[in-house]
Amino acid sequence: MNSSRPRRSISPCRARKELKQSKPTHLSLSYTVADLHREFPNDDACLEYIKEQRWPNGVTRCDKCGIERKHSRVSGRTAYACDHCGNHVYPLNGTVFARSATSLKTWFYVMYLMTSAGSGITAKRIQRETGVTYKTAWRTLLQLRQLIVNQQLQSAHSVVEMDNRKVLSIRQNHGLAAGPPPGSEITTGASG
Repeated sequence: MNSSRPRRSISPCRARKELKQSKPTHLSLSYTVADLHREFPNDDACLEYIKEQRWPNGVTRCDKCGIERKHSRVSGRTAYACDHCGNHVYPLNGTVFARSATSLKTWFYVMYLMTSAGSGITAKRIQRETGVTYKTAWRTLLQLRQLIVNQQLQSAHSVVEMDNRKVLSIRQNHGLAAGPPPGSEITTGASG
């Protein structure tokens, strides 16, 4: 007897089981708090990440030797020592993390909150979620916002539109020069 019904290749019970075990695709593309805590479980992991961003494979120029050398972590400090002479380098120098008593894990969590919050984040929310004082939360947020604004201004090409008041007000509000940087082109989008 020939049946016109197609045969199923998978049982309904098995299909339900596979459906429960698979992750939705939209969730696998986002970076969650659990991902953050898994990737950066402590300050040492955060420091190692910063070091790798600044000096891939721990190789940087030693000020004492004058040669590019590998540097190894110094226990109990935020420093790395030259493998040859022992001179210390500090990957946090020149960053917003330098001379901060706030833990690196807290800094990384605040950066995560800033990127995940669509319409912005308040210092009060940072205080509630991290347990730091309001003053620390406000200072951390201010420093990160200034860093973002400076990065955006540096990444903007050397063209400044004189009729765009927002560009000039951003520069004035953040203590930067109101005029264009030296050697840049000045274009006007509208006459008058």
